[in-house]
Amino acid sequence: MNQDRDYWKLGITIFASLSATVCFFFLIFRFGEIRAALGIIRSALQPLFVGIALAYVLCPVEKRLERLLGRAKGLGRFARPISVLLTMIAALAILVLFCALVVPQLVDSISGLVRDLPKLLETQLEKLNRYLKSDNDAAAAVMQMIESSENSLLAWIRTNLLATVSTVATSILSMGSALINTVVSVVVTIYLLLGREHYLAQCRKLFLSVSRNERFNRAVFEALTQTNRIFNGFISGKLLDSLIVGIICFVCLSLLRMPYALLISVIVGMTNIIPMFGPFIGAVPSAFLLLLVSPMKCLIFLVFIIILQQVDGNIIGPRILGNSTGLSALYVTVAMLLFGKLMGFFGMIVGVPLFATLYYIVKRLAEYSLRKQGLPADTKEYVHRKNTELVQEGAAGEGRKE
Repeated sequence: MNQDRDYWKLGITIFASLSATVCFFFLIFRFGEIRAALGIIRSALQPLFVGIALAYVLCPVEKRLERLLGRAKGLGRFARPISVLLTMIAALAILVLFCALVVPQLVDSISGLVRDLPKLLETQLEKLNRYLKSDNDAAAAVMQMIESSENSLLAWIRTNLLATVSTVATSILSMGSALINTVVSVVVTIYLLLGREHYLAQCRKLFLSVSRNERFNRAVFEALTQTNRIFNGFISGKLLDSLIVGIICFVCLSLLRMPYALLISVIVGMTNIIPMFGPFIGAVPSAFLLLLVSPMKCLIFLVFIIILQQVDGNIIGPRILGNSTGLSALYVTVAMLLFGKLMGFFGMIVGVPLFATLYYIVKRLAEYSLRKQGLPADTKEYVHRKNTELVQEGAAGEGRKE
């Protein structure tokens, strides 16, 4: 009987190994088709992903409203639907208020920029022309650069203009599909907010039905709890921090009588969502706009951005975000570079909490392994102690266990 069981185990192992090998080579040789199929699935499920993201962002607001309404007499089971309705109305009201107050001024700023840009460029070109007349070598170099840029522009127009127009036309035609996806995303958000406990319970049920290792299950649930804490604290705190930075930027630029104050403030506020380098990324196009108007205003703006980044990094940000990620500046930079390369602009935003989650999991695994070896888990213990001392201590810990 035992021999037959061993044969069964060996046969299952060989079959699983062969199946894994076949699947591996199938993934390699059919990678293009698999990637295309995954792209279709991702496009189809995009409203679901957007709805999940919206529900996650709005869930803390809905919970607070539900707790407040739950204290009122007579509401009872209606507290959840009313709080969800009020949350969606509040989100829609904020969006409408933003469109009503900010978008018209943004349109005016952009239209004014488009109207004034030829004149500004002409003024700068006249200054450049006067300078080049006094320096023949510089004039030849600049003319060569201009001719090269002109040839490149003409080549781009010949090869890519038709494709660009086609892309714009396709985007306009896809607005109807985007509207439908938006409605579906809102519906998904409402469903998730109404029955979040039920859907989370289904996920727990499915996971526990597959995994039967109690220690592993406990570690997974602890990691998920920590992940939720990191993402919730980072996203909500960063949105509030960016709003405050945008308002401060608008007030100060208005007092300094800078042109395009609202447009620049929106750019700085939106890019401030990116950790550490966000204000500087937003400052580059803003500084270019001000440079066309006045080099002195551009210089004042750059000094102001440096001061604003210091105030945000040392005063505003720490008070709002605290230490929600637990990452040092080096790891934040690594996270932005890594996930920015993998996921683009979206990766630069969510890369920090994602990296913080991976950092937490690796840290817990490392601490668990060190404790099993009888070694200290605190990093400070490894700063001044020699490698030989740590190796001997680990060997002693293993010997005590034996």
